[in-house]
Amino acid sequence: MMLNDIINQTLRTYYIQKGKAIAVIRRYLGLKYRIFVDEQSLRRRISQMGAV
Repeated sequence: MMLNDIINQTLRTYYIQKGKAIAVIRRYLGLKYRIFVDEQSLRRRISQMGAV
């Protein structure tokens, strides 16, 4: 079961619902929350959410 943390909420809102690119989401997380995550980790989280 995936936790409902900031990264997952952001992925759900911007990747799944709004269709934004992973690079844009990565930049958003870095600017707004100072969370720096590589694209591979974001892709892994998306696949665990069952979106791909």
